[in-house]
Amino acid sequence: MTLEEKISFIEENKNKKYLYVSPRIIQGGANLVRDYETLELYENMDENTMKFAEREIVNLVSGANNSQEANKDLEFNLVFCGGFDDLPNPLGNHIDFIKNNKEKMVAVYRYLKGAQIGSYFRGIPQTIYNYDYVYLNFQLLLEKFKKNNIECSIDLNINNVSHLYNDATTRLMIQYNPNKDKVLTKSRNN
Repeated sequence: MTLEEKISFIEENKNKKYLYVSPRIIQGGANLVRDYETLELYENMDENTMKFAEREIVNLVSGANNSQEANKDLEFNLVFCGGFDDLPNPLGNHIDFIKNNKEKMVAVYRYLKGAQIGSYFRGIPQTIYNYDYVYLNFQLLLEKFKKNNIECSIDLNINNVSHLYNDATTRLMIQYNPNKDKVLTKSRNN
């Protein structure tokens, strides 16, 4: 993109209000591209998805031993690239909506960049956490997991502590079972 195209794209997308989607809620106010940094996240989404999936797959498979499966929970804010007018009527189950529209979803992954000790009040130290974000192509991520025998499911349980103020978070549970490959290989050989 040229400089002018980037400026135009940012201006165009500042006004686009998408939807946050989770198993618990659908709410407005999501915006993906609002400045140069978020434009870079958006432009590099597919490449970042491939790197992210590779890292998670390698860690999960290498973390499993011969008899035990390995699992991990990943938390995202899923952004549906559409508005309330794009929702089906009746909406139905949120999980089904996510599964049926994964090609229109961007998974925003937040990770800890660093922490520092600061103080808002005299004599009372407080840890200040700095986060960074990466945009992931949700459909591509799920395809990459499936291709590598990683099972994925969306967690429906609500942890009242972590989700008390953030119902827009979606927890994706990923799991690798080393014995599943052995069972599949045996059944193919017979």
